[in-house]
Amino acid sequence: MQEVESDWWFIGLPEEWRTEQDDDSILIFDQDELGCISLSSLQAENGKAATEKDLLDLIKDVGIPIKNGKVCKIGDDYRGWEFETVEEGDYIREWFLHGGSHLLLVSYACAEDDRDMDRAAVDQILDTLRVKSEE
Repeated sequence: MQEVESDWWFIGLPEEWRTEQDDDSILIFDQDELGCISLSSLQAENGKAATEKDLLDLIKDVGIPIKNGKVCKIGDDYRGWEFETVEEGDYIREWFLHGGSHLLLVSYACAEDDRDMDRAAVDQILDTLRVKSEE
């Protein structure tokens, strides 16, 4: 298993998955490139540690009704909300997470017909997510 590292977290990936990084996110693709996981870390603008309230405010700000989600725990360090939607033929799972001193937005997108193809693999990958110790 390979490991991907950001300034805030580590995540383990099966060898057949690959990554790319852009200015805002780390993207993880399955071997067929049918699905993509995107991870984006956010810090509070004032430089303070992000809180659970910041997470709930973010969910509200993006316009997702909290009642459409379910509480989740990802790995040992992250807690938050998971949402599932279908938009224009795409299946999307989104996680709004709080861990360490930051917020982490994770999404997985694929064609609606492929929605269950990588579900177990995505769950296993996300279960390896852990906060980088802050020194």
